[in-house]
Amino acid sequence: MISLYNWKIVLLFFISVFALVAVLVGNANAQQLLFKKDDWQSYKYRENGTSICYMYSTPKVSTGNFKKRGDPNVMVTRRKSTKVTEEVSITSGYPYKKGVSVKVSLDGKNTNFDIVEKEHAWVNDGKDKAVIKAMIKGNKLAVKGVSKKGTFSLDTYSLKGFTANYKFIVKACS
Repeated sequence: MISLYNWKIVLLFFISVFALVAVLVGNANAQQLLFKKDDWQSYKYRENGTSICYMYSTPKVSTGNFKKRGDPNVMVTRRKSTKVTEEVSITSGYPYKKGVSVKVSLDGKNTNFDIVEKEHAWVNDGKDKAVIKAMIKGNKLAVKGVSKKGTFSLDTYSLKGFTANYKFIVKACS
């Protein structure tokens, strides 16, 4: 016959195993760092059985007439086996003004990110590959956004490390 003390040990063992399994299953979708070089870093995670990789950077310089905002960044996302394989997105850390494009300059060549929703902006469909190609060749990316309050920001990003991180997400999510 098992004593009360032994039952407690067996119960504690099963609770510990259950907790460990829950942690391991919960972390199955956690992001993992793929690569970090210079001003960019890339990650991978799984969502609904699909591998998703992304890389991002934060500005080297931020100016504007804003008082408070969230963290700005530029991101390239790559999804394996989906209709939209790659997309470039930007956030300036505040809700953008409706109907106003976000102005992006890649080494002086201007592009508008016309798809604007809350804090995020995307280049028009079909232009992502051209923007990525310009980012691979480029040195500097500048983003000018206007908030729904009418304030503006100008964020300047370094493209140092972009190409190396891009190669990692292409390999990891192909």
